[in-house]
Amino acid sequence: MIVFIIPLKSQKVSKSWQHVGQLLERCIKSILSQDNFNSHVVVVYHEKPDIQFFSPNIHYIQVDFPIPGLDIHKKREDKSKKIIVGLKYASTLNPDHVMIADGDDCLNQKITSFVNNNPNSNGWFINKGYVYQEGSPFIYYRHSNFHHWCGTCNILKTHLWPLPEQDEDYPQKLIEYYSGSNHKNIEVVMRNQGTEIIPLPMLGAVYIIGNSENIFQEGFATIYKANRNKPLFMLNELRKFRILTTSIRREFGLTVV
Repeated sequence: MIVFIIPLKSQKVSKSWQHVGQLLERCIKSILSQDNFNSHVVVVYHEKPDIQFFSPNIHYIQVDFPIPGLDIHKKREDKSKKIIVGLKYASTLNPDHVMIADGDDCLNQKITSFVNNNPNSNGWFINKGYVYQEGSPFIYYRHSNFHHWCGTCNILKTHLWPLPEQDEDYPQKLIEYYSGSNHKNIEVVMRNQGTEIIPLPMLGAVYIIGNSENIFQEGFATIYKANRNKPLFMLNELRKFRILTTSIRREFGLTVV
């Protein structure tokens, strides 16, 4: 069995709480509409979002941490602490694997089935996936190092996710481990400690950008602005765009919100 942990931002730091709820509902549906139903979702939140999708496999855990405000470091700390709370709760469900997911991304419909068919594996990282800017008729194919871009990328045996020794303890080392872009380093950490994880043998997720609620990425313009004087880079990037088909939408539960 696999558990997905979603650390949700506070209503007080969101631009549209209704939109946050819509994105979360789409994310959860993409997980629980998998072709294998042996999965659970743990949402860790300050304020419970208003979503219309209900399932006994959704677990809501409320926290009372200080609201992080607009400071990016405080936001990252808040997210890390919510992940730790979610991991502690997930362990009570006795899953084989746990995946941390952002509440605005979408997952491949085959992930749960694949993971549950391989209960003894240390885990996987998503090497290939899509990047989607909300509202676009196109989707970007990331053929390698997807886990360097998107935090929805690592699936580990439950015991491989490090936790503090005591409840209500959030050591700085763990805050940093679950913070920012450290998700791209998990694969290296696992390899170095002798618990190697391997690339997931499918396009694993859709990284959603440009929806106004993502903390770290506002859209493709961020990437292109930094590389606008590199024509070969730009040409190569354009080749990676695909038409967003009904088949892709269905595969990832990528509905319009």
